[in-house]
Amino acid sequence: MKRLRPDELEYFNHPDRFTFGYFRAETLDPLPEAAALGIADEELLNYYDNRYHNDARFVLRLDPNDGHYADLEAWVADAAYRIVGERIGDSEAFRKVAKEFTVFRIDSVNALHLYPEVQKIQLLKKIALDLRMQPAVIDENACLFSVGSSIFTMELFTRLVESGRLEGFAKRLFRTDAELARLSRRPMLLYSLWDHQTVAMEAWQRSGGKGILEMATATGKTMVGLAAAEKLFGLYGSLRVLVLAHSRALLDQWRREAIDKLGFVGDSNGSYKHPLSYDGKFVIEFETLQKVYRNPGAYATDLLIVDEVHHGAGLQFRKALEVPCRWKMGLSATVEGAERGQVLDRHLGRTVYTFTLKEAREKGVVPDFNLYVHKTFLDIAEDVEFREISEHIKRLLNYINANHQRFIQILSGYKFSRFESLGDFVKLMRGSRYSENEVPEEWQKLVGLIYKRRLIIHRSSPKMERAVDLIKQLGNQKKCVVFSMDIATCERIYRAVKDSVPAYRVHSGLHPDDVKRVLADFRNCTTGVLIAPKMLDEGIDVPDAEIGINVASARTKLQLVQRMGRILRNRPDKKPVFHHFVALPRNFVAAEDSFSYMNDLAWIQDIALKLGIALELYDPENSEIVELEKQSEEAVRSYYRARDCIVTDDFGTIHIKKIVDSIRGEAHEELIALLGARSGAITDEQWLHLLRQAYGNESTINVSSLRWLLIISGRDPQTLRSLLLMGKQDVQTSPPPTRPLDMPKIGIPEQTPDTADGRVAELVAALK
Repeated sequence: MKRLRPDELEYFNHPDRFTFGYFRAETLDPLPEAAALGIADEELLNYYDNRYHNDARFVLRLDPNDGHYADLEAWVADAAYRIVGERIGDSEAFRKVAKEFTVFRIDSVNALHLYPEVQKIQLLKKIALDLRMQPAVIDENACLFSVGSSIFTMELFTRLVESGRLEGFAKRLFRTDAELARLSRRPMLLYSLWDHQTVAMEAWQRSGGKGILEMATATGKTMVGLAAAEKLFGLYGSLRVLVLAHSRALLDQWRREAIDKLGFVGDSNGSYKHPLSYDGKFVIEFETLQKVYRNPGAYATDLLIVDEVHHGAGLQFRKALEVPCRWKMGLSATVEGAERGQVLDRHLGRTVYTFTLKEAREKGVVPDFNLYVHKTFLDIAEDVEFREISEHIKRLLNYINANHQRFIQILSGYKFSRFESLGDFVKLMRGSRYSENEVPEEWQKLVGLIYKRRLIIHRSSPKMERAVDLIKQLGNQKKCVVFSMDIATCERIYRAVKDSVPAYRVHSGLHPDDVKRVLADFRNCTTGVLIAPKMLDEGIDVPDAEIGINVASARTKLQLVQRMGRILRNRPDKKPVFHHFVALPRNFVAAEDSFSYMNDLAWIQDIALKLGIALELYDPENSEIVELEKQSEEAVRSYYRARDCIVTDDFGTIHIKKIVDSIRGEAHEELIALLGARSGAITDEQWLHLLRQAYGNESTINVSSLRWLLIISGRDPQTLRSLLLMGKQDVQTSPPPTRPLDMPKIGIPEQTPDTADGRVAELVAALK
């Protein structure tokens, strides 16, 4: 006779404890609403997983009969509205669409339950783009909340209601499983081409699908290559692509970009050695010049793309350019030397399009402005509650790390026994719903607290006082554009400055005619400030200005900074200026805030290097922030020592070896030499200067994540030098296996995204 599990015995003895009323009274009502919403969300996701997968390992806290989960769903919808749904209107307006929201959420979970988290996000973005809708809302919320959670769905739902696209979005999402599966797998260009990229594509097409595109660094060469591949596949229904480059790091980057930009199914942290494939009809392979030159005939393809093509002109590797193909594209920032040009012309075709750094700067594609970074604190309205939540999280995390090490080992597949970051805890908690082990009560409480805290941060902006002072200082002398977090912050800044400077504001809460009038007035003024929430993401045509001030979320994308370059007007005597605020909470939780803060600083340094712009700290002497920054760096180093990698939201998984490998040979050697002569801690400014020296003061340096090297080394030049001396990977030069010209189809590689959904099998196996 089968033995009953503890939860089953509990149900038979006390069925009243498995009702929604009991769950609400005992678990939800004692907590702050946002924390309770986080726990209710987790329980609903458990219920849906149990229903869809029919898996007896799921332990439900409510009786799945008698409508208890329907009551919980209604409670979640109401709570989500009170927290983030105010844009729909007053409570009466929400009541009219509350049922519609609940249906939308349930149907969304139903439609997406088969897919891992990364694929869910890509699928939603494909649908958004099909409706000519910017997918920013999906990217922004997916960083913090699970797809299908109430907050994520409410944010998406309200945006769809606002734009009048709810019905169209629902029709595309709520289709048959087979239709949705085809859409999820089908590659699609997930970003719009810029004008110069479109011109480059057209020039290459006019040349018969061959030729070289000379485009300055950071102007989107990779995007043009991927767009060409996607267009050819759309025309012919079948396409094989081979991407050649001189370094493995560059090929890994190409593979990541293909997954991100085209929505291919694949692990973005995977090696270039794993091709990407859509049902064998659209295949992208990646290989080094050093391997292909030995037997180019074995690599026949339809479209050949050669990146950093000038490397292929050397005597040793030019034979790699003889790969049999129908179309060929060479990409390079510049091709110099007559002999080199002749070799490339002969194998790939002449240069059909040139886009210089000067042109890129003139068009604002590569901005030419001085970037000032302001480090400040978040402006959190619920400050007392936020402080209490932060302290409670610290205590609970310490308790779990001290008392639940064995349980952590089991759920992590014996990878670690303590949590160095709350991001790891959240991912493991999601995976716990696939476990036979009942999650301790302390874990449930911690989920609720993290949920509540992240939501407060998500809705917060940097401290306004410094931004307002800056606006008042500059608004009577220059034309300024200010990016705010939301409409409420926009209005708050407007009220604070309108009596001191000529002030204008635009947002979606104003009538379209008023927006046009305000923009026209700002266009015609000589000084003043225009304030708007995320207006560039909404497609508003912004007049020129001389100063940009960003007080929106610090996780601003590269695209926004590049578009700022189009807005900021260059004058003969002075560069324009962009002020960027990077904020952190004063009530700091090292296991959470360290990683997001380091992400933000690493991202802004990457921007400065990639675009070749000057970067300065506006106020480097804030002792409180300096101390929190030291804590952040030590938390990151501690995490790295325990994991030998760093898992981040913005950069993916950071492996120091991969960063070292991405540094160009000459620059790598020069950097080692420069560090050998140094002593004392290296500041961010000194690190930027060293990198630019190592790269021969090039205008742009297209290498990501270099600041992480500085942090992992503890800013010590000799430790940093030792990391670099780990050496770059030796490129494989053994002869490739012979492969016939009619290459067999390549199946989709196994997907292993770094999400809880993608680790289900691993967790289950570990628990068994």
